[in-house]
Amino acid sequence: MEKKKRKGKYSGIFQRYLHNIPALVAANMMFAIPMVIVLAAVWLIQYLTTAVVFISFLPIFLLMPFYCGLCKVTKDIASGKENVKGIKTFFKGVKENFKFSILHGLIFYLVAMIDYFAVVFYYNASQVSGFMYLVLGLCIAISIISVFCLFYVPLITVTLDIKFRYVYKNALLMSLGELPKNLLALLSCACCVAIVTFLFTATGNFIGAVVSIIILMIFVLPATVSYFINAILYPAIDSLLVKREKNLKDEPEKENYKSLLKKQLEENPIDPSILEGDENELVFYDGKMVKRSSLIEIYKSVNTDK
Repeated sequence: MEKKKRKGKYSGIFQRYLHNIPALVAANMMFAIPMVIVLAAVWLIQYLTTAVVFISFLPIFLLMPFYCGLCKVTKDIASGKENVKGIKTFFKGVKENFKFSILHGLIFYLVAMIDYFAVVFYYNASQVSGFMYLVLGLCIAISIISVFCLFYVPLITVTLDIKFRYVYKNALLMSLGELPKNLLALLSCACCVAIVTFLFTATGNFIGAVVSIIILMIFVLPATVSYFINAILYPAIDSLLVKREKNLKDEPEKENYKSLLKKQLEENPIDPSILEGDENELVFYDGKMVKRSSLIEIYKSVNTDK
């Protein structure tokens, strides 16, 4: 039974993907425009300078605002929202999250460089001392956690309106606490990359393979990767963060309810003596018969705030 349920859940992911291909293609094309410009600029700078490593990670910073727009589209589709407009939702995601996305891009640009230099340094050090393999393994683990955080941060940003520090706190906690889903999301990325790589190894026409990859990048690939990441990870965000946020917003309604009870008690005070006895017994209060347990609950809920 559990296997059938799980199979149905993942088949739903593919059904939503196929049903919303037009919106995904439209959003992918909007993302492809800045992507082509940024990648071309980075290639040109690398060609003219020697600071290759620092320039190589620049797309993380420069494309983050546009990825948040793409993430908004794929998140809405993955969450089951109907009639998602690819272009309109894309620009809405960019506009509403622009300030945070710039900061996200800068943070992950720095994190990517630190992870890269740490892995390279300790890999070279491990050739001299075997002990450094332990440190290298730790650096690789931290790099993988950084990738998981990169999955969560844009997704949480386009989903919830919460403070900046809580975005990273929740992303880090879920990067560690939702490990099986995170590994599955990483595997989905690897599968997409493997399909693209296959074009190089399985065809004898190099130019044809390059053209095919360019077409995939412009029309399909980034949106596909983003969609499957969000489809796998969003249910956990929905259950752990979205519903919790809704419950917090409902708290004022509970406070209003308590104030109404307090007003009711001021108009019709409860004699403490009638609270003593069998809780299931009916007693007369406010013109009607009610259970003594209900009066006890009202009395306690109001008096605990005093």
